[in-house]
Amino acid sequence: MTLFVGRAGESEQLRACADEVRAGGSRLAVIEGEAGIGKSALLSSFAESLSDFTVLRATADSSETDFPYGVIGQLASRVAPEGSLAAPAADASPHVIGGQLLLLLGELQKPGRPVAVIVDDLHWADRQSTRALGFVLRRLWSDRVLTLLATRPAAEPLDQLLRSADQATKVLLGGLDGDAVARLAGVMLEGPLTPGLIDRLHDYTGGHPLHLRTVLAEVPADVLRDEGLRRWPVPRSLLVAIKAQLDRLPAESRDLLDALAVLDARVPLAAAGRLAGLADPARALGPALAAGLAVWWPNEPQSPVGLVHSLQRDALYDALGPGRRRVLHAGAAHLVGTAASWAHRVAAASTTDEGLAAELEQSGLAEAAAGRNAVAATRLRWASALSAGRDDRERRLLTACAQSLLTLRADTALPLRPQVEDCAPGPLRSCVLGIMDMMTGRIPTAEAHLRQAREEPGAGWVAALAALFLAQITIAGGRGAETVEIARQTLTIGDLDPATTDLARALVATGRMWHAGPRAALDDLTHLPESSVDVRDDNLDTLATRGVMRLFLGHLPGARTDLRTVALRDQQGASSRLGPATLALQSVVHYLAGEWDESASAADRARAVAVSQDQLAFDAAGRFASVCVDAGRGDWDRAERRLGELATIVQSFGSPPDIVYSSLAAATVAQARADDAGLLQALQPLLTGTSLRYQPFRLWQQALLAEALTGAGRLDDAEAVLHDLRDEHDGGYLRDVVARLGGRIAEARNRPGDAEETYRRALVAEVDDDTAPLYRARLEHSYGKLLLATGSASRRDAATWLTRAHRRFGTLRAEPFRQRCEQDLTAAGLTTADSHPGRPLTLTERELSVAHVIAQGRTNQEAAAELYVSQKTVEYHLSRIYAKLGISSRRLLADALRDPSLGV
Repeated sequence: MTLFVGRAGESEQLRACADEVRAGGSRLAVIEGEAGIGKSALLSSFAESLSDFTVLRATADSSETDFPYGVIGQLASRVAPEGSLAAPAADASPHVIGGQLLLLLGELQKPGRPVAVIVDDLHWADRQSTRALGFVLRRLWSDRVLTLLATRPAAEPLDQLLRSADQATKVLLGGLDGDAVARLAGVMLEGPLTPGLIDRLHDYTGGHPLHLRTVLAEVPADVLRDEGLRRWPVPRSLLVAIKAQLDRLPAESRDLLDALAVLDARVPLAAAGRLAGLADPARALGPALAAGLAVWWPNEPQSPVGLVHSLQRDALYDALGPGRRRVLHAGAAHLVGTAASWAHRVAAASTTDEGLAAELEQSGLAEAAAGRNAVAATRLRWASALSAGRDDRERRLLTACAQSLLTLRADTALPLRPQVEDCAPGPLRSCVLGIMDMMTGRIPTAEAHLRQAREEPGAGWVAALAALFLAQITIAGGRGAETVEIARQTLTIGDLDPATTDLARALVATGRMWHAGPRAALDDLTHLPESSVDVRDDNLDTLATRGVMRLFLGHLPGARTDLRTVALRDQQGASSRLGPATLALQSVVHYLAGEWDESASAADRARAVAVSQDQLAFDAAGRFASVCVDAGRGDWDRAERRLGELATIVQSFGSPPDIVYSSLAAATVAQARADDAGLLQALQPLLTGTSLRYQPFRLWQQALLAEALTGAGRLDDAEAVLHDLRDEHDGGYLRDVVARLGGRIAEARNRPGDAEETYRRALVAEVDDDTAPLYRARLEHSYGKLLLATGSASRRDAATWLTRAHRRFGTLRAEPFRQRCEQDLTAAGLTTADSHPGRPLTLTERELSVAHVIAQGRTNQEAAAELYVSQKTVEYHLSRIYAKLGISSRRLLADALRDPSLGV
């Protein structure tokens, strides 16, 4: 066991976090410090105190930063309960893997034990694992989970994870204090400690544990105790000190350490001994352990061994001569798995090696086909470095850059730009430069490069790749006709995998929508089965697009079914580029359908998914739906706060859809406030700031515009907008919207009879799944108010329609609308049995999310999967829901959710 001293204050911080988890919460603690400062030692020591926890551990490795979900795979491999997490697929979305990990954490808590998730060396973690962990931290609602992370300062993943947790404790490690230095010196030095020695050790090493251990191990004890010496004869740097320490070890121990430095991983002792050529590796291990350079796990299978710290590995590796290094790498390639052997084979090469380069290229392309683009990029980059001929070297380099850019991470590929520019002109070079320019915001030059790549003769698959990125540029600019042309030409190139073919088809339809509207776009999607459940997984992008078009046209049932199917398949691991966007758009469907609590829940999940994938642009639709719900319920402060968040997205991205969502959200707030002037002002960016022929939710926009123009007295303009709206809409909930707007205009023109007939004809239609309760209630309100004003019907008839509207507003908890309706009832001297708003809201947002999913007939496990939480969270919230509502069954819960008097 590694000697551990000091760190009492830091250990107490961690103990407090663990106690909070034992008491029923979740907590994130981050141990942060420079290399060698003792993070791993503190983590290991504290982990021994968690005997009442189920512990999942992982250690990130610098050699595995390109391997997707390596850290998550380690965590999952520690346990194997029923329903445990399977080996994550490389192309799986972080929120999907995060959701599976949440279910696993829920299973592990079932015996009543809290869970500790421990990740050491977080700074080396692969990006997908970090994103999945961040998603998990956001969804730990009612779990007893302690997350412990150890990392170096300013590590890239750290800020994201800290933002993901509700509460986080940061434990900053500096040097050991004087007492800890004294304890360590007392163990490592024989004999008494002379006065002043501890102070000198502390001042000289700064309490840095690795430096301190090296000094104590390397400098003779009598020299350390000699107070007459002004300075100790120690090396100028820690690395030199380690090298000097190595010289004191037996040759066989040094050979074993050399082998461990080359293997750079925790390996079986026998394997390390075989690489070092030792007959008795256990004997060689003893001095290395005593020197504090190696660590051994004798109680584990295969008796693994490794180096204590990366600084020691670097010192050992740097001290190896080139010939010795190549020999050890060549030997290591035969001892490790296939994936790890490539790096050793490359390191063992002393010159160009076309045979190895060709193997690496073939392996890299196979990894690319499996969706492991980062791994593919690494192997192709190695293949390029080993290539003998210029053509092979440049082809492999450019393909490596393309694979790296497909991960949407520019940090690996962009430094290679000078080498890319030095390559001979060709389609692949133009494509790579275009993607690089696109990622750095140089859109005009990106477009020029991508067009050149697409149009050069013999471009083949490169033309398809360039076209896909070019279509993203044109679609972001709202250039629908161009997008259609580019995507169609991509399809004619052929040689595309089924999912990419489907994405190209989705781009065709989306471009058509921008150019000619959603009805025309549906003509590009006729290859899909009518029933969404019959759609194959490689057609999910076009299915999502069909759902969006149906939503834009006002067909709520079809939109709901299509989008829900995509979201469910995405949750189950099917790959869909548009999967993350479907949750956000589902929240809009829920809002229109009057399911405002479900809308808020879906929008919350959409935000978590967007953050987990760094795709904040996908978040705009969900925030738009949240603003609509907040405005409808009169929560003005929260609505304004979210409007500010939407404005930030517009400033950051500025894409036409973001502008649409931001403007429509502001207009919906003004509508809820009955502020016609504010409504017209909010719509101005959509009326004057774009040259688009069509916009997302254009029918929604036109309805708001007609209402604003009517309120402003611009009746001719309002009539013209309404005329276009009548021509474009295909029924659905928009029937009620158009009827109310027509009636309002007729009233404003002093034609009450026409208004009454318009209202009446619309209200004769039965309420169905295509009806939006808010808009039906507003129509009923307008009709009842008109009947009172004209006296053309009995007060009882007027009261009937006003009461219906009031009841419907009350069910939605649409307070601004309900209050205006109640004022009209009161002004007419009418009352209604349910004219009160009901009891105050009794369930929290999270409880409402669980309640509505359970009320739809889901099991606890199904509800947990759908909400991306653990089953324990569902069980915890369900018990609180039953207690608050005084019920004891799911059937009664469904009844309660339909009863506005309960205030849920």
